[in-house]
Amino acid sequence: MPTISVLMAAYNETPTQLAAALNSLQAQTLSDFEVEIVLDAPDNQALRDILTQWQANDARFHLHINADNMGLANSLNVALSHATGTYIARMDADDLAMPKRFERQVALMKANGVAVLSTNATFIDERGQVVGEHDWIPEEPAQLAELLPLGSDLIHPSVMMLASALRAVNGYRPLPTAEDYDLWLRFLKAGFAIGATNERLLQYRLRGNSMTQGDRYKVFLVTAYLQAAYRRPAYPDAQTQVKELNAWLTKHQQADAAISARFTQNVKNLSEGKQALKAGHVLKAMHLTLPALMSPPVRAYAQQSQRFNKKYQQLRRQGGNYA
Repeated sequence: MPTISVLMAAYNETPTQLAAALNSLQAQTLSDFEVEIVLDAPDNQALRDILTQWQANDARFHLHINADNMGLANSLNVALSHATGTYIARMDADDLAMPKRFERQVALMKANGVAVLSTNATFIDERGQVVGEHDWIPEEPAQLAELLPLGSDLIHPSVMMLASALRAVNGYRPLPTAEDYDLWLRFLKAGFAIGATNERLLQYRLRGNSMTQGDRYKVFLVTAYLQAAYRRPAYPDAQTQVKELNAWLTKHQQADAAISARFTQNVKNLSEGKQALKAGHVLKAMHLTLPALMSPPVRAYAQQSQRFNKKYQQLRRQGGNYA
């Protein structure tokens, strides 16, 4: 039984990106792992060929091919069903793990008694060039237990989890979006400690197709539903959640492209208005923000963001880190 099982789903990555991700796993200083890779694009022959070759060359890499496209959450559950490790590490098929990622995460999880541990990350572009860094993440479980009900700052493909904890909450749930945020909230509700380290142990690839106009409104609505669900005495079971979430999205016309586009533009205007205010352009800021805030969903979004940012800044002043 390996120490770590890596859950990975491949879909539309380039062959170069996929090969780089797999090479970064093979270079880990903690080498006692297996990689359960699910190809969620059965007709993508280029990725199939690469993964078949990796499986043939390294017995730690195991390929599973979906008959049809199942989406990320279902694909990760397929990978989980084959996993035998004590720890579960997430990894996207176009990201890069730093050589000591697994070694450091296992050591920190053992030292601090957490069930889930996120790392920090640098951002890379499509060509693999570093283009930025993720902001500071609260590290202590008590801090994250305060912050996560207001929003997530964790980096999903960097996360390592106890396999027993992930199975105790029945793995991932296939939602329209924010499956990772739903998982963090279910971990908290079940009493599992979530921690983080600000060591940058992952290079997270930013891709041009990562967010569409319709996604922003959908993410806001799903996030609002999940936060309200978390505030209940008991978190909804999977069947109830699907029914309630579908009704919530229908009520707020999530599928209406025009409404989604207006929401996205208004959120953009809010952001530009804040920048204008910081630069001293008061009239421009008012011109951008006041019309946007006339929309009830945008006001709710702004309030949601304000609550998160206020708590985040409070926790950042407190500091705290894992040694």
